[in-house]
Amino acid sequence: MTVYAYQTWAELEERLKTTKTVLFPVGSTEQHGHHIGVGADWIQADAIANRVGEKCDALVLPTLCYGVSGHHKEFTGTLTLSTETYTQAIYEILESLARYGVKRVVFMNGHGGNNTGLTLAAKRARDDFGMLCAICTWWDILANEKLFGNPAEQHAGYAETSFTLASRPEAVRMELANCMATKQVDDDIQFTRAGMARYKNGVVRIPLQTVDVTDTGSMTETHPDDNPHVFDYSMITPEFAENLMNKVVDWMCSFMKDFDKMKETEPNIKRP
Repeated sequence: MTVYAYQTWAELEERLKTTKTVLFPVGSTEQHGHHIGVGADWIQADAIANRVGEKCDALVLPTLCYGVSGHHKEFTGTLTLSTETYTQAIYEILESLARYGVKRVVFMNGHGGNNTGLTLAAKRARDDFGMLCAICTWWDILANEKLFGNPAEQHAGYAETSFTLASRPEAVRMELANCMATKQVDDDIQFTRAGMARYKNGVVRIPLQTVDVTDTGSMTETHPDDNPHVFDYSMITPEFAENLMNKVVDWMCSFMKDFDKMKETEPNIKRP
């Protein structure tokens, strides 16, 4: 692995003559319920990225620890940027990388609230520098996985607890672990998560704050009929956590290799 922050400018100049794809871990500093520290999102992204770097010799950028977390602000400790500020910051980092010849960037993103800003910045970088970006999240990588009957994508759920445990066990209070079912306030409009609800045979987007759907900060991010409250975390052992981490690291290594050599599409606009 090459840690970007440990290199001198001359060493980076030499490395970037041959390395055109870099790995950029990003996360956030926000509440994660009663049992995970507020640094969870960046801690997980940082650990995954550095393990990927070690396994497949990727050039790993310094981790960005702050993200778009305004929807968690009612819970103490959350530090947030606006979407506009975040988008601009990411864009200017991409601009800097392009200046030195980087062509592709793989984001290891630990926080869903960052996705809009990352996408906007990546599109601008594509237009302005021809740069190609990929946005990876561990919950997308594990989208087809069920962890003891629960989806991977839960806030402070089994997966997120596992990744934090495998990264920084001192940031986990397992004796306080819980994942709260999505709070309901209406018989007809049933929330599945903050921002999404079921109505009749369809779904509707109703932007909410996290505090609107959970009292503790943790969230199953599904309807209570699908996933009720979770209080038993006894199966989330260090061994289980390590195996889950390795699964994501292996996927990322494979993806980075294939993304680095992926051919770009050739524009072929057909006119009448």
